[in-house]
Amino acid sequence: MVAVAPNVIDAATQAITNQGTKLTPKQQKRLEEQKAREAKKMAKRQEKALQRERKATEKQRKEEERARKMEEMRMEQEGKTYKEMEEEQRRLEEEELFRKEFGIIEDENSKTPQTHVKKSAFDSNRLGGTHMA
Repeated sequence: MVAVAPNVIDAATQAITNQGTKLTPKQQKRLEEQKAREAKKMAKRQEKALQRERKATEKQRKEEERARKMEEMRMEQEGKTYKEMEEEQRRLEEEELFRKEFGIIEDENSKTPQTHVKKSAFDSNRLGGTHMA
């Protein structure tokens, strides 16, 4: 079957009516069917065009996302940014201040050994005195 453009069908219809001959019901039915087929084809073509456009947009979005991720990975591998280095420095300073404040100093020079001194019974807080040996 040969596809006929809708404007060709309309032109043929007008030419027949201009000549004075009337279209038979069979011819009218055939022309209507042709118009319906053409309309269906045009709708299908438009749908396919929209689908191609959506796929192209989706493909472009995925490509941009992939490029963005690659750029992020490259930046991470490149090293820390100035802001990240500042943040790490600030965190280390806070940890050091915390250790000093609560006596959790890990320096070898600052440790003073505490020797245990046994209390005598006289210095003890226990009751009972010396008869409980």
